[in-house]
Amino acid sequence: MTTAPEHGKVYSLANARAGDLVRVIDVKAGKLLKKRLVSMGVLVNSRLRVIQRRGGATVVGFDASRIAIGSGMSQHILVRNI
Repeated sequence: MTTAPEHGKVYSLANARAGDLVRVIDVKAGKLLKKRLVSMGVLVNSRLRVIQRRGGATVVGFDASRIAIGSGMSQHILVRNI
């Protein structure tokens, strides 16, 4: 069982737990991945609710949307608990 990251600590979305409410701080990736995330609605400063972890994928919700983000992609998304 993993422990929750400290409040205010920056970590990758891949380490977030179901139920966490996080804010996207940065995306450490190339131009193509950043463009893909923007097209999915994941922007710097976005608020995301981690709905569930399935295998390597992370299902997040924001506004009225839900999307699954693969493990490789979620490693590049830096978040902070809010």
